[in-house]
Amino acid sequence: MYFRIYEVFIVAICLHTVLAIDLVVSNLLKMQQGIGWPRTLHVTLGHEALIKIGRTVENVQACEVTTPLGETFDVRSPPNTRYESWSEGCGLRVQNVRTEDEGRWRLSVTGNTNLTGWTELHVEDDINSYSASPISLLDGETHRVVELTSLDNSYCLVAQPFAESSLVSGHCRVTLDRANRAVQGDWEVLVGLPGRVSELQVQRRVNVEAERLDVGYIHNTNANKLHIYCNVIHTMKNITFCRFQMATASFGYNVMDGLSDGIHSYYGDGFAARHCGMTVENPTSADYGTWRCSVGLKQWVGTQVVQQPAMQALVRVLPHAQHIRPNSRTDLRGQREVIVEENITFTLMCNADVSLSYCWFQHPNGTQFTPVAHDDSEQEFWYTGTSLQLGECGITFSHAAIADAGQWTCHMGPNNQMGVEITDSINLRVTGPLAADIKEVDASIGASTTLYCRTANGKRPLHYCRFLAPNRVGISIDSTVTSENAILDRYYFTPDRELYYGDCSLDIDPVRAEDIGEWTCAAQVDDHLVEGRDTIVVRQSSRTARSRAGIIGMSVGVAVVLIMLIVVVLFKRGILKNPIRQNAASNMNIVVTASRVRPSNFSGTSNSSQDSEEFRAEVTRRRIDNEY
Repeated sequence: MYFRIYEVFIVAICLHTVLAIDLVVSNLLKMQQGIGWPRTLHVTLGHEALIKIGRTVENVQACEVTTPLGETFDVRSPPNTRYESWSEGCGLRVQNVRTEDEGRWRLSVTGNTNLTGWTELHVEDDINSYSASPISLLDGETHRVVELTSLDNSYCLVAQPFAESSLVSGHCRVTLDRANRAVQGDWEVLVGLPGRVSELQVQRRVNVEAERLDVGYIHNTNANKLHIYCNVIHTMKNITFCRFQMATASFGYNVMDGLSDGIHSYYGDGFAARHCGMTVENPTSADYGTWRCSVGLKQWVGTQVVQQPAMQALVRVLPHAQHIRPNSRTDLRGQREVIVEENITFTLMCNADVSLSYCWFQHPNGTQFTPVAHDDSEQEFWYTGTSLQLGECGITFSHAAIADAGQWTCHMGPNNQMGVEITDSINLRVTGPLAADIKEVDASIGASTTLYCRTANGKRPLHYCRFLAPNRVGISIDSTVTSENAILDRYYFTPDRELYYGDCSLDIDPVRAEDIGEWTCAAQVDDHLVEGRDTIVVRQSSRTARSRAGIIGMSVGVAVVLIMLIVVVLFKRGILKNPIRQNAASNMNIVVTASRVRPSNFSGTSNSSQDSEEFRAEVTRRRIDNEY
C-alpha cells in the first residue's frame, strides 16, 4: 500500500516537470507581454498614447509596430504623422487616438537582444462634463454614504462647504458621521479619470432636508368640500394620531384612516404615507380662519418603538374668493407696551396667524437679535414660545437696561411664503418694580378720572397701595374702598382690580382743582424689600379750558346783543333820544318848565285855562321833535 502511494507521488512529480518545460517552450512569446509598457493603457478619444518596450536593448537595428488592425511599420519611418518614435529605446507615440486604435499593439525590437512585447489599449469616451440631480439628505441622519459620481474614476478631491478638502481613493464617495445644515450647498469635486490627464470638474448640489410639516388647503368647488392637510415630510417616523382644531374653538377633531362623522373625515393617502388631513363637507363661514394641526409621531430606537414629540402647525384657510397677497405689508395689532423692571429678565412676544420659518427683533438703537434655542448657558438672549410653526415668536433677555427702552420691532417670516415680512411693534419701558400705566392724565374739573400703577414684568402681588396727592394728602387704599364708602367722598379703588394682581389704582370722582398736579403711587411688591413708586401728572383738560372760554365768550356776546336790542327798543319807544335833539329838548324842557312854574310863582292873578293850552302846545312840539 505504501509502495503504491510512493509510486503515484513519483509519477506526479515527473508529469509536473514535463508540463513546466512544455509551458516555457510553447508560451515564450506570451510570457514576453510583460516587456510591453504599460501592459494596459486607457486613453481618452483625442488624447495621445505612449507605449514602448520596457527593457533596454543595445544596438537597436529595428523597432517594428503592429497595430490592432494588423498594420506593421518601423517607428523610424511611420506611415503618417500620427505616429512618431518615442523614448530612447523602442517606443511609439500615437497622436489623436481614435476608436479603431483600441486593441493590442505589439512592439518588436531587434538588436543585441530580440524582444517582443505588447500593450492592450482601451479607448475611452471623452467626458467634458458631468451632471446629476441634487443629493437629498435628512437632517440628523448618521453614517450616510454619499455617492458623488457614477464614473469609473481613480480618485477624487472633494471640497465641502465650510470644510477642508479631502482626497478619496477609488470610487468617489464619502461617509458623513452626521448630516446637518453645515454640509448643505454646492460641493466641488475634482475627478481623476482613466485615459485623461486633466481632472474633470464636477459640482454636486447637496440639500439637507429637515423634518417638517407640509401644510395647506384645497377648495373642491365642484363637490363643495374643503381639504386641509398637514403632512410630515423628510422623516423616517410614523404617524400615531392626527388632530385639527380651530384657533377660536375649545375642542378639536380626531381624524384617522377611514373615519368620518358625516361632516369631518380623513383626507390623504393614509398614516403609512405620513399624511394627516381632514375634509370638511359643505363648509360654512365658521370653517374659515386659522386651524391648528397636531401630528403624533413614533420612531424605532434600537429594537423598540418610542413615542416622539408631536409636531404642530397653523393653517390659515381663507374663503375661496379671497387670495393671499404675500407681497403686501402686514402689521398686526399696532404698538403694544411692555413694562419691565431694570436688571430683571424680560420677554417680548409676537404672534402671527400663520406658521413661521423665522423671526427676529430690532432694538430701538437698530441692533438686530434673532432668537436661538436656550442651552442653559450664560446666554444674553434666547427663543421663547411654543414653536415657530404655531406662529409664536418670542425672545427673552437675561436682564433689562435703561438703554433697552423704546420701540422694538418684531419681524416674522411666514413659512414657505416669499414676500414682505409680518411686523409688530412693542414699546418697552424700563422702570422700577412699580410703574404708572399712563404717565400723564388729562382730567376735567367736575368729571372723573383714573390713576393706575402696576407691577413691572407681569402681575405680582402687592402688600399695600398708597397715593400722594399734589396737596400732600396721603391716601391708603385697596379694593375694599368702593364708590359707596369713598375716601373724602370722592377717592376709591378702581373696580375689577386687585392688589394680588399687581394693581395699585385710584378713581377720583369728581375731580377738583386741588387734584391737578403731580401724584405719586407707591406699593411694596412681593419679594421686594424696597418700596416701588412712580409719578403721574394730572393735567387740566384743554377741552375744559376751551369750553369755559367758549361759555364766557358766548355769555359776553349774548349780553352785548341783549343790550343792543334793549337800546333799539328804548330808542324806538322814545325813551332814548338822539344826542343833538336831546340837547334841544333839554333847553326846551327848561323853558317849558319855567313857563309851567312861572304862573304859580306870580302873586298876581292869571288865566289857568290859557296856561293849560300853552302847556299842551309845548308837549305837542316835543313829541313831534322826538318822532323826527
